[in-house]
Amino acid sequence: MMDPTIDYIKRYLLEEEIDELNINAYKDEAALQDIEKPFYEILGQKYLHTQNEQLVASSQLESDLSSSSSSTSKNSNSDTLVWNLLVTEFHKGIEEGKKFLLTINNLATDCKEKTVSADPSEVKYENSATFKLAEKDDLGKISRSRSKMYSSGINLDILEGRNSKISMIDSEEAVRDDVYDKVLLGHGDHRLKGEICSLRETLQLEASLGVPKEIQGDHDKLYTLLIHSSEAVATYDQRRAQELLNKIRMQSSPNGNGIQRLASVLADALEARLAGVGSEYFRRLIAKLVKSPDIYFLKGHHMSIIAALFTRVYYFFSNCNILNVTRNARKVHVIDLGIKLGFQWPSLIQAISKRVGGPPKLRIRGIEFPEPGFRPAKRIEGVGQRLREYARSFNVPFEYKGIVSQWESIHIEELTINDDEVVVVNCLFGLREVKDETFAIDSPRDRVLKLIRQIKPQIFIHAESNRSCSSFFLNRFRQVLLTYSAIYDIVDSTIPHKVKDRKLLENVYFVPDIINSVACEGSDLKEKPETLKQWQRRNLRACFEQLPVNPDIVKECKNLVRDGYDNRYFIQEDDNWLLQGWKGRVISGATAWKPKLDEGC
Repeated sequence: MMDPTIDYIKRYLLEEEIDELNINAYKDEAALQDIEKPFYEILGQKYLHTQNEQLVASSQLESDLSSSSSSTSKNSNSDTLVWNLLVTEFHKGIEEGKKFLLTINNLATDCKEKTVSADPSEVKYENSATFKLAEKDDLGKISRSRSKMYSSGINLDILEGRNSKISMIDSEEAVRDDVYDKVLLGHGDHRLKGEICSLRETLQLEASLGVPKEIQGDHDKLYTLLIHSSEAVATYDQRRAQELLNKIRMQSSPNGNGIQRLASVLADALEARLAGVGSEYFRRLIAKLVKSPDIYFLKGHHMSIIAALFTRVYYFFSNCNILNVTRNARKVHVIDLGIKLGFQWPSLIQAISKRVGGPPKLRIRGIEFPEPGFRPAKRIEGVGQRLREYARSFNVPFEYKGIVSQWESIHIEELTINDDEVVVVNCLFGLREVKDETFAIDSPRDRVLKLIRQIKPQIFIHAESNRSCSSFFLNRFRQVLLTYSAIYDIVDSTIPHKVKDRKLLENVYFVPDIINSVACEGSDLKEKPETLKQWQRRNLRACFEQLPVNPDIVKECKNLVRDGYDNRYFIQEDDNWLLQGWKGRVISGATAWKPKLDEGC
């Protein structure tokens, strides 16, 4: 009979095949090796540079597995094999990786209230509200046995931070002002480039003065501790897990460099999972975000386009494709799956207003999931008010309707599509939030694609991260670690660690995903991402035809890298995807589709 530990590891390694995107986007193999080598040194393994060396090592591993499974009496050998298997799986993640990375920071940070100064173009933020993490001493208290947690009850206020407050949405909050215009209409102007270059100069100055003590740290040691602690949490080894988490907290910092910030957030997520309160912790975090004013997210969005090109490039890619397919239309209907705060659309409205012969009538259907609370559609209604104001100021005939629903439950009749309009479907990083076939036999994700095909859009624009989500916790943790290590590295290359709004960026865009992926399980996982190759296969099965990427768009996007971003950041077209990545790893991609007209579909 096979050792149960070995059987578990075999199932763990074979649980899913992580597809690689066949890409020649970044050919600097030395840079990719620089990323891989430290992970091997962490685990005390010889780094194998060539594919042949790796194949030999894999063959040897399979041989070890076969011989070990036939001899269950040698427990020490089994333990060694388990560790070797985990090491090999970790290498597989690096090789197959090319996975999307967003990053995070501390599970919470200061949320700011907006105060308008005498000059309406200036906005100040005061520390009147907080998104705060628990004190380290308090967080340490939750690492008791699960039975004790349930018998005595854990106070989640310990995790969230005592006396934590957050601003409510101000009914008088500006729908549009100079701050919104600067961020939403200024993606390509010299002001943004100036901000980026100024931050890079600050980084260079910091480098010339030496690494500050508070952001010094042993990266390899932190990686090792994070890997070991995830293993202890996975087996509910309370004593060892707490011991490792304490060591992580001593070497991490919510205000340090990238890996220190990431380690701080991951430690909080692991501790919440260990205590059995991960899902409730995540729900409370989201509830606080829902109550945050729009200006909070605007500041986070502004920092995101300074830190990296992801959002900026995909907005540009989407808007260029929309303008191209609607250039002769008198009526345009955009259905935005996952409109969020609608930050993409003011720049499109502005561009449409400049059309020779006058702008077309523009209809936007903003679709979102219900938000928790008593007013699930409040945010999306505010989006409509803002977009109507932009359309009015640019003299664009405009109509807006917000739909709040589970996407797979929407019927085509709700979209009121007219025969005399050009229809576009836009979905940037939204489909990963729709459940897939692992949650229901009749896959909600495929039902949404079926709805899009029924709409018969002129173009379907789709962007996603290049990362899969495993049902095995250790595999999922490894992917989160690899992905967000790269993301934090990108932010480190652009934004100095002392910049105040860096935390805001991390708490808006990174923290929620990390907490949910690590602290939660099963149906409580908010997202189920897939690799770009998996998305490509899924869309082809749904009878869509992939469209080539316009080379002019690729050229313009590559030019953006020269605006002050690190040259290790790359943008490339491959296999009809516009790809973005860092140091050879593909992080995300965007592409365009149209429904096939074949009778068999």
